[in-house]
Amino acid sequence: MSQGSDQCLHDDPRTAADSDSDARSAVGEQKLAELRRELDGIDEVLRAAVRDRIDVCVRVAHVKREFGIPMMQPGRVGVVTERAREFASANGLSPDFLEELYKSMIAEACRVEDLIIDSPGPESGFEGER
Repeated sequence: MSQGSDQCLHDDPRTAADSDSDARSAVGEQKLAELRRELDGIDEVLRAAVRDRIDVCVRVAHVKREFGIPMMQPGRVGVVTERAREFASANGLSPDFLEELYKSMIAEACRVEDLIIDSPGPESGFEGER
C-alpha cells in the first residue's frame, strides 16, 4: 500500500461510532416513516368516520324538522359525552380530551342541524348521504 492511499484512510475524520450513529438514524427515520404512514391511514379512517357521523346528523335534522322536534336535546348530549368519558377511562385515554373532542363534534352537528331545521324550504342544501 502506498503512502498516498494510506493517507486517505487517515484523512477521514469519521469514526466507526459515527457510521453506527448514521445507520441508527437511518433506521429510526425508516421506522418513523412507517409509523407516520400508519397514522395517515388512521387519520383517513377518522376523517371518514366524522363525515359519516355528520351525514347521520343531517338525517336526524331532517326528522326533527319534519316532526317539529327541537334541535337541542340536552339529555342526548349528556349520554354521548358520558359514553366518550367512559370509553376514554376504559382505554387509557384522557376523559377530558375525549369529552372536548365530542363537544367539538356536537357543536358542528348542532350548527348543521340549525341550518337544516331553520331553512325556509324543504331542501336544506345538505344531503346527509353520499
